[in-house]
Amino acid sequence: MQNKIDQNPKPYRAWPIFWLAFMRLFYVSIFERALANYLLWDNIDLSTLGFITSAGAMAYIFAPILGQYITSKIGIRNALIFTSIITPLLTGLQIIYTEAWFLIICRVSLGLVMGLYWPNCMNLLSRWQKISTREKAKKNFRNFNFSWNFGFIFGLIFGFVWTILLNDYISLRISWCLSFLLIPVSFFVNRDSVIQIPKEEIQIHLEHPIIEEDFKMIAKKNSKLTMMSFPIVFSWIGIIFLATSKSILQFTYPVFVRLNSFESYSTYLVQGGIQLAQLAGLTLINTMNVYKRKVSMLSSFVVLIVITFTIFYVGSIWYIGIIFSISGLFFGLIHGTSMKIMLDYGAKKNTGRYSTINEIVIGIGFGVTPIIAGYVAIINIYLIFVYIIASGIVFLIILVYLSRNIKRSKFVAP
Repeated sequence: MQNKIDQNPKPYRAWPIFWLAFMRLFYVSIFERALANYLLWDNIDLSTLGFITSAGAMAYIFAPILGQYITSKIGIRNALIFTSIITPLLTGLQIIYTEAWFLIICRVSLGLVMGLYWPNCMNLLSRWQKISTREKAKKNFRNFNFSWNFGFIFGLIFGFVWTILLNDYISLRISWCLSFLLIPVSFFVNRDSVIQIPKEEIQIHLEHPIIEEDFKMIAKKNSKLTMMSFPIVFSWIGIIFLATSKSILQFTYPVFVRLNSFESYSTYLVQGGIQLAQLAGLTLINTMNVYKRKVSMLSSFVVLIVITFTIFYVGSIWYIGIIFSISGLFFGLIHGTSMKIMLDYGAKKNTGRYSTINEIVIGIGFGVTPIIAGYVAIINIYLIFVYIIASGIVFLIILVYLSRNIKRSKFVAP
């Protein structure tokens, strides 16, 4: 079967998608931190900052639906070109005029525009894997995941340096200029074409399958999908706790920095630490068997609850920055296990509805939480962490009960 795929491969250029992913996260990671710091030092109301922070994530809940409709009319390549052109314009407007209502409009628009970007990148990767060898498909997905992750991490590193040498406002302008690099790269994306899929079943094993087409191809005949041993609600609980808890850490650290009159550039280091540690957790989860994934997820809940407790007793900004960064590892373990469960359910039942639900849950978690956190922080910033402790304990009890039948002796392979 693999030879049949190799005999008549259709050419495609993968590198434009990798570079688009890298550059988008590179400039966004700088812009988002610099904008939050700039607004905080401009003494913006915390509840207003919560609305501004969450506006894009809230809009993205509905963006894939709108993006799918527009893409069906203009094609994938034109959709990617359009979003690459409109993104720098909407980004630049946030620098020119920083009134809250205007920023919210811009960020909602950006959130909707993302519906033309990420889903279409996934669509292209899916098309390529249908005509690629197993090794090539794995390489494409590995490179894509490394592209956006390292774009995020390197962006935070450069943002840190620029903020030290310059200031947050200049960092905003530099990152905005970088966003224009999306435009020329987008024109190198292949024109839309119809890919003929061989009638034989194509089995491609991906390190991180993440879209509906992958669900239909990762299942092996006559094999047991061991992650199906978890009920699907196990995955949803993990995702909602991940999204809300991580969102709280991302929102509160810049507030702690301002309250302690600490330098704003530390926000880049902490955010970068969280992301790098989360990437390590996501990578580590792939080496575990089913039972170890269960243990790692339950243990991550326990550690995050304990870490949050310590915030009430240790008020040092240095300590908070370090434990926030370490928390990324446990977010990665929770995320990895939750996604593995979702993917196996999608593969077994040949549907993408589980992925859709996960995206909605993530959007709600990252979108709604900063709004609530902004209002709570006005009263007492430490009250926000009560949610992590209370919800973490309740969710942990539920997860232990749901996974009570998953024992070490039953599963020996990932």
